[in-house]
Amino acid sequence: MKNKTGLTKDTGWQFGIRRTVPLPLESIWNIFFSEDGLKHWAAGVDQNFSTYKEFSHIRTKWKHKNFNEKANLQIRFIPSKTAGKTTISIHVDQLLNESQREETQKYWSAIMKEITGLIAG
Repeated sequence: MKNKTGLTKDTGWQFGIRRTVPLPLESIWNIFFSEDGLKHWAAGVDQNFSTYKEFSHIRTKWKHKNFNEKANLQIRFIPSKTAGKTTISIHVDQLLNESQREETQKYWSAIMKEITGLIAG
């Protein structure tokens, strides 16, 4: 059987995306979790985070509006070796199938574009 992108051995389907932005970690974190920032990415996100480590990462559940089930969401903020830059990493797993992975990819790619636009603007 041919390996399919995003299919894991044990936990179903997953998707991840990363973008490096030209701001220090603390600034990105503060924008991301501001009232305005939350409007851009927090739809369907359980804000009772199972993990919340300030200036590092969060873990929680996320449910796309077209899904019946929740998936795991992890967002990490990784300081770059280049001063003043930070990588935002979004990872979603426990998706049921390839179709959910594709929809998740479209959704979070659009969100990442919005967030990087908010940061740049």
